Amino acid sequence: MGESLSKKVFKKILDSIQTGKRKKYVKVSSAHLSGISYLNIGDAGLEFLEDLSRSGLRFNVKTTINPGCVDFDLQRECDSEIFDKQRRIVKSLKALGAVESLTCTPYLFDNVIKKNQKVAWAESSAVLYANSILGARTNKEGSLTALSSAILGYTAGIGIHLKRGDKPELLFEYLEKLDNELDYGLLGYAMGLKAGVRIPYLSLKGNVKPCLPYLKQLLASFGTSGGAPIIWIEGVTPGFSRIPKPKEKVVLSRDDLEEVKRMLSEENLSFKNGKTVFITGCPHYSVEEIENLCNALNNVRRLSTEIWVFTSRAAYSRVFEKGLVKTLERKNVRLFKDSCVMYCSLRGSNIQVITNSVKAAYYLKNSFRLRTVLKSLGEFVETHGVE
Repeated sequence: MGESLSKKVFKKILDSIQTGKRKKYVKVSSAHLSGISYLNIGDAGLEFLEDLSRSGLRFNVKTTINPGCVDFDLQRECDSEIFDKQRRIVKSLKALGAVESLTCTPYLFDNVIKKNQKVAWAESSAVLYANSILGARTNKEGSLTALSSAILGYTAGIGIHLKRGDKPELLFEYLEKLDNELDYGLLGYAMGLKAGVRIPYLSLKGNVKPCLPYLKQLLASFGTSGGAPIIWIEGVTPGFSRIPKPKEKVVLSRDDLEEVKRMLSEENLSFKNGKTVFITGCPHYSVEEIENLCNALNNVRRLSTEIWVFTSRAAYSRVFEKGLVKTLERKNVRLFKDSCVMYCSLRGSNIQVITNSVKAAYYLKNSFRLRTVLKSLGEFVETHGVE
């Protein structure tokens, strides 16, 4: 049999890149793919990936994949058809050469990258972390452009890959105190609403240098409401000191954060109507964050409301070896892997959600139509912990 149409098309594109039009493209060393959840891409996406996996094409750079919608160790919790189709999606991507990472935080274990490394990543929170924290360079790729880059080993030489493509255009100042991870998430979302696609420079006046879990929340929520691939964070982003601050300035206040909270959070939930869970791990928890959760529950015998924690399989394996999974289970905490907060059993359910993730609140409220309340982890433990 002859070559498939898909293989012919990609070979023609690669030949074009390698024979004189190279300036329009940038060679990349890794890719990260979003849009692999069956609940997002459906039967058409599954069919496309299965056809592609049979085409003879293979990924030419290290390629990791985003979470799906199931935990492959918890088949009974999901519709059997959804479970099987999610498994087929992952099987197709593995056949193309992907690492079975199933995480939105590939930079922690499965696709570690360095400063100035050029990559082609989808998943907005991972893109923002790569650029803003690690000093790598990737545009906010779409699902299909990242997939194409994984096959070709090149991406379009536009946006952040241009000489002045990472120049900040809008200065944000926040003068008040940020108390916890939820505050950072609310700030990020407020920034995204005002910045749009413009690249921001953030100065946190009077705040100590934030820890990485807080920065993850800031970036993930900014990526939910804004379109820029990087935030220049004063004192954090590699090379920030050489970047001139933009002249246009926006000063944000606690009122802006509270406005975001009113947009995304119910005032209260009726705990008598249906099951309520606290959902965290958007973006996926790191080993450090799971350890921090254990510490936060030290003085709590058990939680009156169940916590669902989403993490990567790599992080899960490490904390399982430390015995932390059993410790957390005894306190009414469940750890999920392979999936994200858009979990199969939540769709169409009457579960009420409390979460400390602004990004999770946005999607659970708008995509799954779940009643959602925003609370920091500390506030939740204080009100739902049984000593």
